[in-house]
Amino acid sequence: MKWLIVEDALRDKKGHWFEYIRTFRCGLMHEGDEVTVLADRNVELFIREQLDAKPVLPASIWHRMSDGAKPWKRYLRVPVHAWQTWRCVRIWLKNNQDYDLIFVPTVSLHHLLGWLWLIKRVLKGKRTRVLLYFLSLPITLTSDGQARWVNSLTTSLLRWIFRRLQSSVMSGRVVLGVETVPLKQALETLTNLPVCYLPQPVEAFAKTPESASTELLMGCYGGARCEKGSDLLQLAIVQYLKHYPQSRTRFAVQWVDDFQNEQGEWVRMNPILVHSERVTFIRKYFGDGEYGDWLGQTQVMLLPYRRSSYGLRGSRVIIEAMVNGIPVVVACGTTLAEQAERFGAAIPCEDGDLASLVEAMHQAEQNYHALKEQAEKQKAAAREHFSVAEFRRITSLA
Repeated sequence: MKWLIVEDALRDKKGHWFEYIRTFRCGLMHEGDEVTVLADRNVELFIREQLDAKPVLPASIWHRMSDGAKPWKRYLRVPVHAWQTWRCVRIWLKNNQDYDLIFVPTVSLHHLLGWLWLIKRVLKGKRTRVLLYFLSLPITLTSDGQARWVNSLTTSLLRWIFRRLQSSVMSGRVVLGVETVPLKQALETLTNLPVCYLPQPVEAFAKTPESASTELLMGCYGGARCEKGSDLLQLAIVQYLKHYPQSRTRFAVQWVDDFQNEQGEWVRMNPILVHSERVTFIRKYFGDGEYGDWLGQTQVMLLPYRRSSYGLRGSRVIIEAMVNGIPVVVACGTTLAEQAERFGAAIPCEDGDLASLVEAMHQAEQNYHALKEQAEKQKAAAREHFSVAEFRRITSLA
């Protein structure tokens, strides 16, 4: 089977894209497939060499999402990037052999408009199938759990594109894929189109054997953001240190940049935590092997992600915890809690509730050995489910 992976977010080692695409490429090649990767035209040399990535795509749109551009400029980027995507991929397909499957791993509206043109014109009549994989969509859940489109101009365009893709999806030439069951159900309800649940593949790290130390490390990794509850987590750690001064728990929090909360106020590292001997702030993106080293030391993952953002979308971090047998603290009503219930070991807390989060952290410390045992038992099932082989199997049946 010949795959073409098209990912303009593959530019540098910020975020998860390098590990994400490397996992797919290595896993598919292990299955005997041929894989070609197209990346941002400015992709780092290291990534080009590691993935044999072809630097032909327009500059990553994902790296410009939060650059503070004015609304008119953000809207203009949609047709501009769509045209650039169409042009670059059209040229590549014209000069290269046909592929069995073209895989677009992180689709946004900017890409989707371009892919509509490619599917309807360039790929018309060809045997090539296109897998459009959505990690998030402008869909929200009401208080009673009903899925609703977010009301905006860009959402209206997105809905129009889905209608235009109907015949291609129904014929099987185009597969709409998502990484969580709730998002699959929501998108099917709102579009009346078949949507395929495809669990995101994640590789397990080589786990460092636990030392005889009595200390317990609770960690939260990835960029600090409001939607991930990073502001609430800081407050919870402050309360934890105050209420449990004799606790054996230490904390590691990755905090590369400050961010704004829901009220538009800037959230910065708490001075109390900065000066605490029990808290480590990681102020940079991880280098080669660093993330695996931190996971190897971590006993509990703290993931109080907010339901408003993660009621439908998933997180790679929760999967990394499960395939490595690490217990987690997660907010109720999120996809993280749903997945951890099936494939891991979790202590739930109420969404956005400070006292509940502090108590969940305490329970995780008090019951760590039982949680660890459960996480280890679930690890094999998690690794099988969140694997390239499973992703490939489901894709072939879609």
